[in-house]
Amino acid sequence: MKDEYILYLDESEFRRTRTFAIAGIAIKKDNVELLETGMAEIKKIIWDETYINLHNPVLHCTELEKVFSNRNSSNITGIKEEYQEFKKLSPEDIERKYHQVYGKMAQTLKKTNATVFSCIIKMQQLNDLFFLDEAHSGTHLIDDKYNIALQKIIENFTHYLSVNDGYGDVIYESRNTIGENSSKSPDVKLINVYHKIQANNKGIVYTNSTAIQNRNRTIVAYSKNENIAGLQFADFVANNIIKLEGCTNKGQITDFMKQIHRISYNGGHSISEKDQRSFWGMRVLPSYLRMEKLIQENKTLKNAYDNLKKERKRQKRVIDSQNNKIIQLEEEMQMLKEENKKLLNLTKDIDNKKNN
Repeated sequence: MKDEYILYLDESEFRRTRTFAIAGIAIKKDNVELLETGMAEIKKIIWDETYINLHNPVLHCTELEKVFSNRNSSNITGIKEEYQEFKKLSPEDIERKYHQVYGKMAQTLKKTNATVFSCIIKMQQLNDLFFLDEAHSGTHLIDDKYNIALQKIIENFTHYLSVNDGYGDVIYESRNTIGENSSKSPDVKLINVYHKIQANNKGIVYTNSTAIQNRNRTIVAYSKNENIAGLQFADFVANNIIKLEGCTNKGQITDFMKQIHRISYNGGHSISEKDQRSFWGMRVLPSYLRMEKLIQENKTLKNAYDNLKKERKRQKRVIDSQNNKIIQLEEEMQMLKEENKKLLNLTKDIDNKKNN
């Protein structure tokens, strides 16, 4: 019997940098209970058991970040009801619990053998490529960002399912307003795109339709209020994957960011063998941006290597110079020893003559 997998997906968008992402985790259905147990333990870090039983709170990445970022402020506003008590803690306790949440999340992802899938879109650069100027009537040729990201992820998820010889279902964080279910609603539109991917390979570049149809089964959208553990993990992955992609200061890369990057899908290869995560598990569009970044990183590494070679040559010159000095000193010592020996012999001769 083939293994069954669930891909939990959510989206995140940073308006300041105009960066959008759909991201989440794929796990075996057999590990869903482990994921739920992990989420239950994480919630106990923030809320006591009585509050959890009465209110069934949902873990939100943005809410947690908001309280943590403003922990030294006496006036944190715009916080959801379930985080009101949390924000009253001391700054030290908020910081401690914040890191405990992320630490426990990383442990749970490792325990469930989760694999991260994401597609990050740089909206300004994509618009620059596909929005025509006024001379061409200002027409834009770009597909919906949700469609683009979902298409790339499903294609890569199909590869993952083929490598693991399994079937997959997708659970997506609902974007509908309460009661909305028209053909124009966000969820229905996304589900329709998913079925078009299955039926006629919409947006798929490298994978044939048979593989898509054979491996992918269903997609459903659930509200955050349904309190699905996988979607709450996907929420944190989507938010942090954008932070990781845009981080220019390595000191700001958290252990959780390193963890989700480490477990991003690598095309069935070990990372030590070859690193293909920028294509499979952490896709960045437009792709030329990633190439430019890699070229720049390669240039930086080359410069660092050249500087290292120069330093090694300099060190070699210093060592050679020191070795030459040592040889000179040894030769001088030998000469002094011989001179000293002659003086000793001369002294003996003089003493002997005196005695005679």
